[in-house]
Amino acid sequence: MYHVVAATTNPAKIKAIQLAFDDVFGAGQYRIESVDVASGVSLQPIGNHETRTGSRQRVMEARQVRPEADFWVGVEAGIEENMTFAWMTIENPH
Repeated sequence: MYHVVAATTNPAKIKAIQLAFDDVFGAGQYRIESVDVASGVSLQPIGNHETRTGSRQRVMEARQVRPEADFWVGVEAGIEENMTFAWMTIENPH
């Protein structure tokens, strides 16, 4: 069973991570642990660059907190002009 560290405590983001891992590995093949880490960006990131940076920073912070995990996942939502979007960054040690 894979140990997945979600670099968020936001239930909607955790659900998105769960759906992604269900699609790839199947339900019950992993367990998600939520950790509260900083994104290093503003509370509401503006633009693609800041949003992507926040997602990647969350993964880096989660790796420090739980280095033994199989996967670290950061999700950051952003806005640009009249749209909303999100970046999801997934890393594993291999």
